[in-house]
Amino acid sequence: MEKKCFFCKKSYHLDRSDPQYMKISKNPKASYVCKSCNQSMQKDAQTSTGLHPDMIDSHDKFLT
Repeated sequence: MEKKCFFCKKSYHLDRSDPQYMKISKNPKASYVCKSCNQSMQKDAQTSTGLHPDMIDSHDKFLT
């Protein structure tokens, strides 16, 4: 399946190994974010908040 990244607009071929494959196959209109853009957004969020996902208690993640 071919899908364009919501941010960089590059086309990507998705197969079953892609973590977003099931989401896209169930809802073809869902947005796709490539790994590069996803990592960039995570780094920007970590830089701006000063938080890292490993700093969050595993139980608190589900309560907030």
